[in-house]
Amino acid sequence: MKNTLKVIGDIILILICIVGAYFLSNWLFATINVDGTSMEQTLHDGDAMILYKQGQYKAGDIVVFNTHIKGTNGDRHYVKRIIALEGDTVEIKADETGAYYIYVNDVKLEEEYLSEGIVNARELDAHGKITVPPGKFYYCGDNRLNSADSRSSQQFGSYEDIVGRVIFKYNPEEGVLKDLEPVKRP
Repeated sequence: MKNTLKVIGDIILILICIVGAYFLSNWLFATINVDGTSMEQTLHDGDAMILYKQGQYKAGDIVVFNTHIKGTNGDRHYVKRIIALEGDTVEIKADETGAYYIYVNDVKLEEEYLSEGIVNARELDAHGKITVPPGKFYYCGDNRLNSADSRSSQQFGSYEDIVGRVIFKYNPEEGVLKDLEPVKRP
């Protein structure tokens, strides 16, 4: 009888661990690899990312979202930085030096996360002032000269399509324990 209770207790503990692991991997966290160079120097092609799938999103967050564009392996996903949220106005225009920048709610966006020498925007990205629709966000890649994003496509991401926010990155060849690096929120 005592051994039977121990076996039942062990089985229950194993089931709790399995359910807990399933919950963590399907509801709280996901792992996905970067495919492309649009987020360099922050994220590199082939980097692995750990996503947090819950919580609120804010401007400056790096998120992975479904584009609903068909690719060879199903729908394509983008990894991009949220620049503006629903209700915000976005305008790309030249400042007093003639360089083009993104302005959110009439304030020039200061993007410390961009590498030195990376342009924020280009003249061809200037389309006048736009307002981000409800349920949507304006997004850009950190490698602005090599990124398909809201500047050029005049498309918005949808909150309901976000898979998660990038919280860690690592080189999968080095392993998660050797190369894990947090991706900070601005």
